[in-house]
Amino acid sequence: MSNHSRRQFVKTSGALGSAALVGLSGCSSNSSGSGSKNGTGGKKTLKPFGMVTNLQNDQWKAFASGVQEAAKALGAPTSDYKQNQGQQQQMLTQLSTAFTKEYNVIGGTPYQASGVPTVVRKCKQNDAGFVDYWNIAKWYTPLDAGDNFIQYQIPAVVKTGQLTAEILFEAMETKGNFVHITGPHGATGRNRNIGVERAMKKYPNVNRLGMLPGKWDRPSGRKVMSSFVSKFGDKIDGVYCQNDAMGLGAFTVLKNNDLSVPLVGYDGPSDAIRNIKQTSPDGDGPNWVASFSAKTFWQGGYAVVEGFDWLNGWRPKPPERMMWGGGVLVTKKPSRYEGKTKTKFDVSWSKPDPYLDVAYSDEKSPYDWKKMSRHHNPDSWDPQNRLVPIRKDELDQLNWTESNKPNGYSLPDVYDDGGKFDEVEKTYRKHHETDPYQ
Repeated sequence: MSNHSRRQFVKTSGALGSAALVGLSGCSSNSSGSGSKNGTGGKKTLKPFGMVTNLQNDQWKAFASGVQEAAKALGAPTSDYKQNQGQQQQMLTQLSTAFTKEYNVIGGTPYQASGVPTVVRKCKQNDAGFVDYWNIAKWYTPLDAGDNFIQYQIPAVVKTGQLTAEILFEAMETKGNFVHITGPHGATGRNRNIGVERAMKKYPNVNRLGMLPGKWDRPSGRKVMSSFVSKFGDKIDGVYCQNDAMGLGAFTVLKNNDLSVPLVGYDGPSDAIRNIKQTSPDGDGPNWVASFSAKTFWQGGYAVVEGFDWLNGWRPKPPERMMWGGGVLVTKKPSRYEGKTKTKFDVSWSKPDPYLDVAYSDEKSPYDWKKMSRHHNPDSWDPQNRLVPIRKDELDQLNWTESNKPNGYSLPDVYDDGGKFDEVEKTYRKHHETDPYQ
């Protein structure tokens, strides 16, 4: 489908909603590698702005710190971030204010996927670049949106969900019963569920007693775990939590009921990591075995780096526009699990203290933000994290299915060219030389 046809389709279908229609209406041609200029035709001073959901959440605080540290390293005269508490209108108001102050690189995520096209539209209107994490509207690629939507990035949630499940099953000595606290309805929870189910196929002697949804917070984790304890009691041999906030709630219930079982989570907030450090299989009470973290400090800083390069004329190749971002698996004894699970996983591994030193370093991290920059290092840039392009056959992990694809829509043709994706994957593998967690 040509760019003109794609624009015409979006205008007429209404499938993405009115915000998406406006976001796509000015779609430009596909980006074509480095060397092109930004919309103003020349270099602009970097002024990054971070969109964060809740600064009471350790991960979002780390993201904001990453924005500030990278901005300072790259010579930005100022940087800012605002929490929107998951309120889309508040987010849009904050963005409008940021644009009046001439902020020109936006990093973060709209709380609702449907808000992504609106953010892109505002960036186009204000000649700003946007690096998006986690949420994205269905069947809406950065290539459809134009140059201002620099990149979308998310951890490989199915694979990392499977990794944490396999570690739990190894901690259970590959047998027994576990309970599963899922997230609310949505792509993230759904894909971690798929990861758990894939892990169960690898461990046939592990049985799931039950699964109930929480709301990504401690109170719901306590409520669900209390229900499991009432129903299953000491039949429970392990607990899988789809994020650490719910895990912290579940941990309290396990401790109060003297259940000494392994638990795993996802996200890597400091409270969860301290539990990993302080508990053990030989101690009284639950043993928090592991947590996967998406390296949110790095995410915040990397958005600034990509925005800086974009302002200086760099344009990502089409396969770079949507990428799986690497993460780190935190556990007390990485050697106990690294390479020992049934499936091989390509992630960083860390003990609790080194992870805390990097993830919550308060603007004093070991990351070299200038080294990440293609503008500063055209031939030797290093992302300092694993990045892999998202391919056509992996889009179901974003919950993009044939059943929810808008009538008449087709992906940009490049998604049928596996060779170009192979080339980009090889390039990133070559340039990824350092990792503060390794």
